Amino acid sequence: MHFQRLNKVAGWALGLALILGSAPAWAQTGGLEGKCTGENGEPLVNYIVLIERTDVRQHYKTKTNKKGEYMHIGLPIGDYQVSLQTPTDQTVLYFKTRIGMGDNTKLDFDLAKEKKLAAESEKKRIEANPELKRQSEEQTKEAKQYTGLKELFDQAAKLSDQKMYAEAIPLYEQALPLAKTTNIPIVLGRLAEAYHKTKNYPKAIETYEKAMAANPTEATYHNNLGNVYADMGKTEEAAAEFKKAAEMDPARASSYYFNYGVVMYNQGKMDEAVGAFQKAVQIDPNYADGQFMLGQSLMGKLNMDPNTGKIIPAPGTVEALEAYLKLEPTGKHAGEAQSMLQTLQGSVETTYKKPKKSKG
Repeated sequence: MHFQRLNKVAGWALGLALILGSAPAWAQTGGLEGKCTGENGEPLVNYIVLIERTDVRQHYKTKTNKKGEYMHIGLPIGDYQVSLQTPTDQTVLYFKTRIGMGDNTKLDFDLAKEKKLAAESEKKRIEANPELKRQSEEQTKEAKQYTGLKELFDQAAKLSDQKMYAEAIPLYEQALPLAKTTNIPIVLGRLAEAYHKTKNYPKAIETYEKAMAANPTEATYHNNLGNVYADMGKTEEAAAEFKKAAEMDPARASSYYFNYGVVMYNQGKMDEAVGAFQKAVQIDPNYADGQFMLGQSLMGKLNMDPNTGKIIPAPGTVEALEAYLKLEPTGKHAGEAQSMLQTLQGSVETTYKKPKKSKG
């Protein structure tokens, strides 16, 4: 009897399995729905919900509505990875979930909640590891230092922009101990400039040299130090710094050669001045001031024909002055350039024509 009863139970179970196996396909699917909110609780509109099966290569997509809600039905029963993406397909957050048969599976994306959970988890992880805790405390300290540095530097820079250099100096000095790595030469450079503008030349030189030591590849510091030496009347030192800057930074060499040329011109060393201005305009033919100074320097090399008494300009003089007037016909040196060309017009043909006065 016992043996026969077991056979009956087994037969019933098999029959049940056959009945279940013959259920229609639509009954073997499920759905997914939820709401997506941002870090401030706002609904995430038009966000993409990417639904990917993890057991086979198959995926589905839907989008959130104006309330941040989404729904997708008719999904095969199985395991999924569900990702929330921005309207530009950038993944923000994803979950693993299983979709069963029957009512829709609920899956919300709450960015504020997830951010809080992530912060709490990270805090626990750091607290459990002394080395991570030490690093975190150091990062917090550095962040506070950077905030203090930025506030001081921004205040000082604003004063410098207003030409209030004396007021800016103490703020730069307070900012300097807070600076780290690449910020050190930046603060030093602005502090040196403020010293220069207040004519504290020794401090300006000392500070520019510190900036160079902190960033040996920055040509600007050599150029600016050259300006300090030029204002002090130390032309040889100034010229050396300008040449160094030009060698270090060919892309901006035109302005550095120009500064070098000005120093040589003021010293009366016309050959050196002409050479420097020629280099400046070769690098940048549209450098108007460079063209003018080249022409003016070449005017100092005029000759006179002893037989005719005519002026013989040095090669390139007229071309440089005409180039300046073409670039800046009403520029600050336009009158001087016109006057020099008029001086030369009796001895050489020029393409420059004095603009006609407008009728009043």
